[in-house]
Amino acid sequence: MEYEIREFKPREVPDDFWKTYFEFTEANSRFQNPDDPLPDREAIIQRQKTEFPDFHYKRWLAWTPGGKVVGWAGFGATTQGSDDYEQNKHIGQFNIAVHPEFYREGIGTSFLKIIVKEAQAINRTVLNVGTSQDSGREFLQKHGGKKTLEGAESRLDLTDVDWDLMRSWVEEGKKRAEGVTIESFIECPEEILDDFCEMYTQAANMAPHGEMEYTDKITGDTRRKVEKTAKDMGQTHFTMVSREKDGTISGLTEIFYEPREVYRIRQELTGVRLKYRGRGLGKWLKAQMILHIKENYPEVEMITTGNADVNAPMLSINERMGFKRYRGGEMYKFQTEELAKRLGI
Repeated sequence: MEYEIREFKPREVPDDFWKTYFEFTEANSRFQNPDDPLPDREAIIQRQKTEFPDFHYKRWLAWTPGGKVVGWAGFGATTQGSDDYEQNKHIGQFNIAVHPEFYREGIGTSFLKIIVKEAQAINRTVLNVGTSQDSGREFLQKHGGKKTLEGAESRLDLTDVDWDLMRSWVEEGKKRAEGVTIESFIECPEEILDDFCEMYTQAANMAPHGEMEYTDKITGDTRRKVEKTAKDMGQTHFTMVSREKDGTISGLTEIFYEPREVYRIRQELTGVRLKYRGRGLGKWLKAQMILHIKENYPEVEMITTGNADVNAPMLSINERMGFKRYRGGEMYKFQTEELAKRLGI
């Protein structure tokens, strides 16, 4: 089939472009998530137009001669302004999506060649990518991708929650971790910002990464940029932390809420510092958060989260809460120059 790939700059496209774009994204959404409502169109536009500080990000679209969008690709990498640049300056990441009616037409491979050239141009020697689709697994393995981590998206239907159990976890936490308090915020208070960022960095790096090359580093500056980005996207990024008697932050959990897609909330990082484990803080934080969701987001029907298959402690908590495995996914990595050779670049 004939198609042309052009760079996609969401802030520069005319208003009438988005109808064509939605036809593509909604076809993919129906194929990949047939049981879910379609994503909100205005939310998609806002997310696409949001700029990510300290991040090199380029996107491309594949077009047919008739003006139909049949593919999307994105490539990103941290830049020198990022706090985690030094440890991750050799890494790039990418995503590719092809209209389900146009699989095996070479569109994905054409995108991959462009991505490799972009990675070479900014000296990224490793490329990370994830997939939860059989077509994606086939494509990445075909091109020599090395599987680095296996995991899954899990979902919790709030009608399945044992609310008495959740309240008992909160009470158990208060007894086992006497003197510990739970605090919450959207914007991290300045007086705890440094300690929070140290805790967040530790928790993020304790999460299993398998053979995936990436190391997190969060500073106060990074956190403020994350808060601004969530706000620019129109999302609520809500965090709970546990604080010890001396004020030290010992654990955290966080959610992201999109008010235009009210049926679900996404739960991201949950973690407890090593020295404070064994007192039920993880259970307490997760239970306190779900009770907060019940009280403050009554229209939410489900919570989604992702976990590595080897993260047994968190999987155990999630399973007792009622989370069910929804769809498996894997991370893959490529050595840029090896992939370039395979693609004839």
